[in-house]
Amino acid sequence: MNRNQGASGDMYLTTLIENTPGKQPGLVPQHGLSLLIEARGRLLLFDMGQDGTFIRNAESLGQDLARIKTGILSHGHYDHGGGLGPFLEYNARAPVYLKERCNEAYYARDPGRYRYIGLDAGILSTHADRFIRVGTDTLIAPGLMLIANIQRTEPLPPGNSSLLVQIHGRFEPDQFLHELFLVVEERDGITIITGCGHSGILNIVHTAKERYPGRQIKAVVGGFHLIDRATPPELVRSTGEGLMAAGCGRVITGHCTGNDAKTALKKVLGHRFTALYTGYSTEI
Repeated sequence: MNRNQGASGDMYLTTLIENTPGKQPGLVPQHGLSLLIEARGRLLLFDMGQDGTFIRNAESLGQDLARIKTGILSHGHYDHGGGLGPFLEYNARAPVYLKERCNEAYYARDPGRYRYIGLDAGILSTHADRFIRVGTDTLIAPGLMLIANIQRTEPLPPGNSSLLVQIHGRFEPDQFLHELFLVVEERDGITIITGCGHSGILNIVHTAKERYPGRQIKAVVGGFHLIDRATPPELVRSTGEGLMAAGCGRVITGHCTGNDAKTALKKVLGHRFTALYTGYSTEI
């Protein structure tokens, strides 16, 4: 992306990891998400997939991750933070912002077992000096805000029901108090970046609108956790209608947004909708 931002302050986004194969040979897809963002004169990494695959994909795309100034972890799940260790070794300087409670023990309830889906506690302790833990909304640079307090006026995704946190040896429903999202503010509006949207994508959008009253939402990017097997079609449709009503200029989603959900959202949103894939790049 080695670009100089023009007077419009446009941002650029490249998908280093996503579930869907890309169009460029040599890129490896993976269940997870990793986004490279150039905005406000800074290069940021938002999530890191399951392992170091995103680094190899970046190299294939001609991107030098040693240039990254800031890392951001959206929440404490392995498919977004499993690549923390490889990133911290590759890039020796960039701090990584994450929300408090990302270090707790997160599990998925599979048939007949509980599967650990949290972060590597060893990485968090060994590299403790590289992490900046946030508990409130935090400005990381001019025009780049991490939103840590997400309102809950709309229902949470039904797919959350199988996701748990272990507290004192007991499994309890995960309330996703470890989730945050990024807002990029520019002269012509804001862009919302989320990892999985476990707090509900409409809750995230409404929170951003409350924090930035009167600002146009240029785009919403990331996973929406609209799992096909768990999400009623009417909820997907109403989500698309809600995004339209909120004035979202573009909706760019994938990862935990299922294929059926993407098809349904496309029907509602039309030209505003784009499906993510590994290697997808766009100017916003």
